[in-house]
Amino acid sequence: MADQLLNHIIKLVPSFENEVKGVLSYFEKKRYPKGHNLIVEQTSIDSFYFVNTGCLHLYYTDESGGQHTIHFALENWWITEYNSFLGRSSAQFGITSLEETEVMVISKTQFDRLLLEYPFMGIYYNLIHMKAYGASLLKQKTFATISKRDFYSYFTKQYPELIKRIPHQILASYIGVSPEELTFFKEQILS
Repeated sequence: MADQLLNHIIKLVPSFENEVKGVLSYFEKKRYPKGHNLIVEQTSIDSFYFVNTGCLHLYYTDESGGQHTIHFALENWWITEYNSFLGRSSAQFGITSLEETEVMVISKTQFDRLLLEYPFMGIYYNLIHMKAYGASLLKQKTFATISKRDFYSYFTKQYPELIKRIPHQILASYIGVSPEELTFFKEQILS
Protein backbone atom coordinates (compact mmCIF):
# COMPACT_ATOMS: atom_id res chain seq x y z
CA MET A 1 0.00 0.00 0.00
CA ALA A 2 2.99 2.32 0.26
CA ASP A 3 2.94 2.41 -3.54
CA GLN A 4 -0.47 4.05 -3.28
CA LEU A 5 1.09 7.11 -1.61
CA LEU A 6 3.93 7.18 -4.14
CA ASN A 7 1.46 6.97 -7.02
CA HIS A 8 -0.57 9.81 -5.54
CA ILE A 9 2.52 12.02 -5.26
CA ILE A 10 3.65 11.19 -8.81
CA LYS A 11 0.18 11.94 -10.15
CA LEU A 12 0.31 15.48 -8.74
CA VAL A 13 4.02 16.25 -9.24
CA PRO A 14 5.13 13.91 -12.06
CA SER A 15 8.41 15.67 -12.78
CA PHE A 16 9.82 14.35 -9.47
CA GLU A 17 9.11 10.66 -10.14
CA ASN A 18 12.79 9.69 -9.77
CA GLU A 19 13.07 11.33 -6.33
CA VAL A 20 9.84 10.16 -4.77
CA LYS A 21 10.93 6.74 -3.42
CA GLY A 22 12.97 8.31 -0.60
CA VAL A 23 9.84 9.96 0.74
CA LEU A 24 8.43 6.71 2.15
CA SER A 25 11.12 6.44 4.83
CA TYR A 26 9.42 9.34 6.64
CA PHE A 27 6.11 7.50 6.99
CA GLU A 28 4.86 4.64 9.10
CA LYS A 29 2.05 2.31 7.97
CA LYS A 30 -0.65 1.75 10.60
CA ARG A 31 -3.93 -0.16 10.73
CA TYR A 32 -6.89 0.80 12.88
CA PRO A 33 -10.08 -1.13 13.59
CA LYS A 34 -13.50 0.36 12.97
CA GLY A 35 -14.36 2.88 15.68
CA HIS A 36 -10.75 3.71 16.61
CA ASN A 37 -10.06 7.30 17.71
CA LEU A 38 -7.00 8.46 15.82
CA ILE A 39 -7.31 11.95 17.29
CA VAL A 40 -9.18 12.80 20.48
CA GLU A 41 -10.52 16.29 21.04
CA GLN A 42 -8.60 18.49 23.50
CA THR A 43 -5.36 16.50 23.17
CA SER A 44 -2.13 17.53 21.48
CA ILE A 45 -1.39 15.68 18.27
CA ASP A 46 1.45 15.53 15.81
CA SER A 47 0.22 13.07 13.17
CA PHE A 48 -0.84 13.64 9.57
CA TYR A 49 -2.61 10.74 7.82
CA PHE A 50 -2.80 9.54 4.21
CA VAL A 51 -5.63 7.01 3.84
CA ASN A 52 -4.66 3.84 1.97
CA THR A 53 -7.90 2.01 2.70
CA GLY A 54 -10.92 2.74 4.82
CA CYS A 55 -12.91 5.78 5.83
CA LEU A 56 -12.33 8.36 8.56
CA HIS A 57 -14.48 11.21 9.77
CA LEU A 58 -13.50 14.48 11.43
CA TYR A 59 -15.99 15.87 13.93
CA TYR A 60 -16.47 18.06 16.98
CA THR A 61 -18.54 17.40 20.07
CA ASP A 62 -20.99 20.05 21.27
CA GLU A 63 -21.77 20.94 24.91
CA SER A 64 -24.53 18.32 25.10
CA GLY A 65 -22.21 15.55 23.88
CA GLY A 66 -23.55 15.40 20.31
CA GLN A 67 -21.03 14.76 17.55
CA HIS A 68 -21.09 16.86 14.40
CA THR A 69 -19.19 15.48 11.41
CA ILE A 70 -17.63 18.08 9.16
CA HIS A 71 -15.30 16.09 6.93
CA PHE A 72 -14.57 12.60 5.63
CA ALA A 73 -11.35 11.04 4.37
CA LEU A 74 -11.33 8.07 2.00
CA GLU A 75 -8.65 6.34 -0.01
CA ASN A 76 -6.00 8.79 -1.29
CA TRP A 77 -7.19 11.62 0.97
CA TRP A 78 -5.18 13.35 3.67
CA ILE A 79 -6.51 14.28 7.09
CA THR A 80 -5.36 15.75 10.38
CA GLU A 81 -6.39 18.32 12.95
CA TYR A 82 -4.36 21.13 11.40
CA ASN A 83 -4.13 23.63 14.26
CA SER A 84 -2.92 21.01 16.68
CA PHE A 85 -0.58 19.46 14.09
CA LEU A 86 0.99 22.90 13.63
CA GLY A 87 1.40 23.23 17.41
CA ARG A 88 -1.05 26.10 17.76
CA SER A 89 -3.57 24.51 20.13
CA SER A 90 -4.98 21.28 21.44
CA ALA A 91 -7.20 19.40 19.02
CA GLN A 92 -10.58 21.06 18.53
CA PHE A 93 -11.73 18.13 16.38
CA GLY A 94 -11.58 14.37 16.69
CA ILE A 95 -10.91 11.82 13.97
CA THR A 96 -12.38 8.31 14.15
CA SER A 97 -12.33 5.38 11.73
CA LEU A 98 -15.72 4.43 10.27
CA GLU A 99 -14.25 1.23 8.82
CA GLU A 100 -11.12 -0.83 9.32
CA THR A 101 -8.56 1.63 8.01
CA GLU A 102 -4.95 1.58 6.87
CA VAL A 103 -3.03 4.84 6.80
CA MET A 104 0.44 6.17 6.15
CA VAL A 105 1.31 8.38 9.12
CA ILE A 106 3.89 11.13 9.35
CA SER A 107 4.76 12.99 12.54
CA LYS A 108 5.27 16.75 12.63
CA THR A 109 9.01 16.31 13.19
CA GLN A 110 9.29 13.93 10.24
CA PHE A 111 7.05 16.19 8.14
CA ASP A 112 9.38 19.14 8.70
CA ARG A 113 12.44 17.00 7.85
CA LEU A 114 10.69 15.66 4.74
CA LEU A 115 10.05 19.17 3.42
CA LEU A 116 13.69 20.15 3.99
CA GLU A 117 15.09 17.08 2.25
CA TYR A 118 12.48 16.91 -0.53
CA PRO A 119 11.31 20.48 -1.27
CA PHE A 120 9.07 19.23 -4.12
CA MET A 121 6.82 17.78 -1.39
CA GLY A 122 5.92 21.37 -0.53
CA ILE A 123 4.49 21.66 -4.06
CA TYR A 124 2.62 18.39 -3.56
CA TYR A 125 1.11 19.44 -0.23
CA ASN A 126 0.20 22.82 -1.63
CA LEU A 127 -1.70 21.15 -4.48
CA ILE A 128 -3.61 18.77 -2.21
CA HIS A 129 -4.53 21.60 0.14
CA MET A 130 -5.69 23.86 -2.69
CA LYS A 131 -7.94 21.08 -3.98
CA ALA A 132 -9.28 20.39 -0.49
CA TYR A 133 -9.86 24.08 0.22
CA GLY A 134 -11.69 24.52 -3.09
CA ALA A 135 -13.91 21.53 -2.28
CA SER A 136 -14.55 22.92 1.20
CA LEU A 137 -15.61 26.29 -0.19
CA LEU A 138 -17.95 24.62 -2.67
CA LYS A 139 -19.47 22.54 0.13
CA GLN A 140 -19.99 25.67 2.25
CA LYS A 141 -21.65 27.51 -0.62
CA THR A 142 -23.85 24.55 -1.52
CA PHE A 143 -24.77 23.93 2.12
CA ALA A 144 -25.67 27.61 2.64
CA THR A 145 -27.74 28.06 -0.51
CA ILE A 146 -29.96 24.98 -0.65
CA SER A 147 -32.20 23.10 1.76
CA LYS A 148 -30.83 20.25 3.83
CA ARG A 149 -32.98 17.82 1.81
CA ASP A 150 -31.47 19.17 -1.42
CA PHE A 151 -28.00 19.01 0.13
CA TYR A 152 -28.59 15.33 0.92
CA SER A 153 -29.69 14.77 -2.68
CA TYR A 154 -26.65 16.67 -4.00
CA PHE A 155 -24.29 14.74 -1.72
CA THR A 156 -25.70 11.35 -2.75
CA LYS A 157 -25.24 12.25 -6.43
CA GLN A 158 -21.71 13.60 -5.94
CA TYR A 159 -20.51 10.75 -3.71
CA PRO A 160 -22.69 7.66 -4.32
CA GLU A 161 -20.03 5.22 -3.11
CA LEU A 162 -19.30 7.24 0.01
CA ILE A 163 -22.97 7.25 1.02
CA LYS A 164 -22.88 3.44 1.19
CA ARG A 165 -19.95 3.57 3.62
CA ILE A 166 -21.20 6.17 6.09
CA PRO A 167 -23.37 5.10 9.03
CA HIS A 168 -26.81 6.72 9.10
CA GLN A 169 -26.16 8.67 12.33
CA ILE A 170 -22.85 10.08 11.02
CA LEU A 171 -24.40 11.14 7.71
CA ALA A 172 -27.24 12.86 9.58
CA SER A 173 -24.72 14.78 11.70
CA TYR A 174 -22.80 15.81 8.56
CA ILE A 175 -25.95 17.18 6.93
CA GLY A 176 -27.07 18.78 10.18
CA VAL A 177 -30.33 16.91 10.65
CA SER A 178 -31.68 14.27 13.00
CA PRO A 179 -31.50 10.62 11.94
CA GLU A 180 -35.30 10.69 11.60
CA GLU A 181 -35.16 13.65 9.21
CA LEU A 182 -32.52 11.88 7.16
CA THR A 183 -34.77 8.80 6.91
CA PHE A 184 -37.58 11.09 5.73
CA PHE A 185 -35.28 12.62 3.04
CA LYS A 186 -34.30 9.16 1.82
CA GLU A 187 -37.93 8.09 1.59
CA GLN A 188 -38.87 11.26 -0.32
CA ILE A 189 -36.07 10.79 -2.82
CA LEU A 190 -36.85 7.10 -3.35
CA SER A 191 -40.55 7.71 -3.93
